[in-house]
Amino acid sequence: MSAPTIAREGVSEPTLETRIVRVSGGATAPATDVLAVEEPLEITLNGWRWLVTMRTPGADADLVLGLLASEGVIASAAEVSSVVFRRHPEEPERANVVDVQLARPLAEITRRLARNQTITSTSCGLCGASSVAAILQRHATMPPGPTVDPTVLAELPQRLASAQHGFQTTGGLHAAGLFDLAGTLLAAREDVGRHNAVDKVIGWRLCAAREAAPAIMLVSGRASFEIVQKALAAAIPIVAAVSAPSSLAVALAEEAGMTLAAFVRDGAFNVYAGESRIGAGASSVDRDPDAPGADPLDFIPRGVRDALDQIARKISLADWRALTRSERTRLITLSTHAAREDFAAYLCERIRARTGREPRTIPSDTKFA
Repeated sequence: MSAPTIAREGVSEPTLETRIVRVSGGATAPATDVLAVEEPLEITLNGWRWLVTMRTPGADADLVLGLLASEGVIASAAEVSSVVFRRHPEEPERANVVDVQLARPLAEITRRLARNQTITSTSCGLCGASSVAAILQRHATMPPGPTVDPTVLAELPQRLASAQHGFQTTGGLHAAGLFDLAGTLLAAREDVGRHNAVDKVIGWRLCAAREAAPAIMLVSGRASFEIVQKALAAAIPIVAAVSAPSSLAVALAEEAGMTLAAFVRDGAFNVYAGESRIGAGASSVDRDPDAPGADPLDFIPRGVRDALDQIARKISLADWRALTRSERTRLITLSTHAAREDFAAYLCERIRARTGREPRTIPSDTKFA
């Protein structure tokens, strides 16, 4: 893999000591504290001023490459000729301007950026399902596997914390880490912005000349839609978060065939999507209802069964088997993240297309919520 030429004049420190007044028990005293540095970084692409982002100095080249990959501009580091940092004319003590030279013509670059902007903003005024569908138009769903030992996944926050040196001194930085299936920390990056930390580790991966993508990405905060989207773009199948996931993050992970675990702390965690990659468990999408000891009433997930009860419909084992994996995943998503009318419409249309008949109606007094 060809890596771009990276040139910089120097970088600011990621932390800054400052004077404070400490108040305790009604008494005041002078003291010092350490702050996480936040500075602007101006990025130009082939001479065109693209954006200014706020970030914590450090691993800036990784940040730029990861951001370009997340925005769909590049797929590999080989598409970048050079990344050159220079001093800002108004702040000559800081190398806070970066000139990126890409192999693609500027017209194609701006077209790709415009398309991605349209996709990432589709949730504004539209349903989350539209955002998920738009993302999956650009990125293929993840193939099955690999599997991670749940005890390994539970230990990752502690391993990432050991690499969070900036957080240990400031308490003000987010972190993202990439791990292999054995739980080995491959790369860790910190930043005041959660998305910046993710872009930094993705940028590291682009330049690391690794044949396979890291299997797991852990973030120190919550799992948002954008973070799952960035992991999908980087072909990372397992996303874990120390804090909570958002509903749209779960929806995207389910539709994309990814694994999303959250509240990974104190030796435990919740799996919100893709449980087939955790230990030896079977996915609710793919479990075999004819396997020895299988519960015949459990051949579809509980959420889908509850939604079927609410719309007074019933499907058979043959109906479920007739659906494709992506159609089953879509039904699971709609059962928890969409209006019952939308769930019913998709269910009837897909079952009719696959079997030539409507799902059966059952007596029910349940009305749409």
